[in-house]
Amino acid sequence: MDNLIFIQSLTQKVCAILSFISNSLLIQLVLYRSPDGVGMYKYLMVYISAFELLYAFLGLIVQPEFYSYSSVILVIARTDRFGLPVWIIRVINTLFCNMFGISMAMFTIHFIYRYCVIIGSPMIRMDSAFKVCIWFLSPILYGFVWGIFLVGTLGPSESTNIVLGERFLPFRHITIDQITYVGPNYYTRDLNGTETLNLIVCGGMAGLTIMVTISFATISMFAYKCYKGVGNLLHESQHSEGYKILQSQLLNMLVVQVTIPFVLMHGPASFMFTGPILHFGNEIAGGLFCIAVAVYPVLDPLPTMFMVQHYRQVLKEMIKKKTKFDGNKFREWSINFTFQKRDWKI
Repeated sequence: MDNLIFIQSLTQKVCAILSFISNSLLIQLVLYRSPDGVGMYKYLMVYISAFELLYAFLGLIVQPEFYSYSSVILVIARTDRFGLPVWIIRVINTLFCNMFGISMAMFTIHFIYRYCVIIGSPMIRMDSAFKVCIWFLSPILYGFVWGIFLVGTLGPSESTNIVLGERFLPFRHITIDQITYVGPNYYTRDLNGTETLNLIVCGGMAGLTIMVTISFATISMFAYKCYKGVGNLLHESQHSEGYKILQSQLLNMLVVQVTIPFVLMHGPASFMFTGPILHFGNEIAGGLFCIAVAVYPVLDPLPTMFMVQHYRQVLKEMIKKKTKFDGNKFREWSINFTFQKRDWKI
């Protein structure tokens, strides 16, 4: 278990650095090297990358442990790693958990936007404050509601503290005052060890489940609409071939981009957060889930950079420019080195 904890911490640090690099590069590509057909959509793509930069930054500060045992699954943050006050760590940890909900809302908005582009809706022009709020503030509002469920129903409790005192704290040589956490403990336990189903926690998880279901249903519906719309677009003559190909590539990119968090986070989380109600919580599964969550912001920019031909070509040109062998400079360096060596011998 100590090895798994070390791997989690190392993965979080390495992936945070790689995420800063990949998302910063993508932001530069999208803002300054986008083809004309991308239009205002480039700002939504930058929105995703900025979100993932913030997500990686919060993860680096918190370095959360996803701890699962019996009836609990918790996102635990420790104060002994950065020496910050517990209330600051609690706020950052809650924001980090909010990112899970915001990510689903962001991808939902993106599929809706792609469909509006395909059908030529005036909503894509963002020429009013109302339209800007719809596209950019809706995920934040969704995350606010998600946060209400987290803080109101899934916060610390005495029953959870007992479980942590028995199973988590002794193996990490810390006290309950040095951690803060968010997550469900489906059962309360009295002094006699009798367990009772925690209805408040169950209600909070039911609310989050409904929100997840709505997001997935909306994504599925608009993904299908986009697929059909792109098929019709490819047979129309009023648009250029380049425009049609670009819209197809952007849709494929978005499908892969939403598949990555689903495979790494949303799908596994559905099992991770429902298993403990049957006492199926598992520490190793929690550790592996923690690693998957850390990897997500590194992988998610890659479909945009490599599946959209224009960005892929720009990257190739950048790599060639950086690695191009300059024979004249090499000969000049060799001559200078030779003279320096002779001078040293003298």
